Amino acid sequence: MTPKRNRISVALVCHQHDYTYDEPGHVRSGNWKIGESKREELIGTNVVLTETQTSPAYLGGKIVGVNPTRGGRVELVFKEDKALVGNTEAVGHPMWGQEKCYI
Repeated sequence: MTPKRNRISVALVCHQHDYTYDEPGHVRSGNWKIGESKREELIGTNVVLTETQTSPAYLGGKIVGVNPTRGGRVELVFKEDKALVGNTEAVGHPMWGQEKCYI
């Protein structure tokens, strides 16, 4: 039986692993360039962090907040979902930009 895939909406290259835990299970990853029109639709969807555009996810979860930072950028707050570790949906995906991929 094939394992169920956990659909993701956005993958972000975070090769420096620069995220923090606000509380157990809640991750804050900041300074992403995400357009205002896209921000609201991402809440409630899954995000994964990867080291490169061709590597599987090392962290992921459901987005619970999108907080504006400087320069039109945002930080994402998400509830960690350990089942997303190893997710490969974004590997080699044609929608990769410089640091993000909308699936």
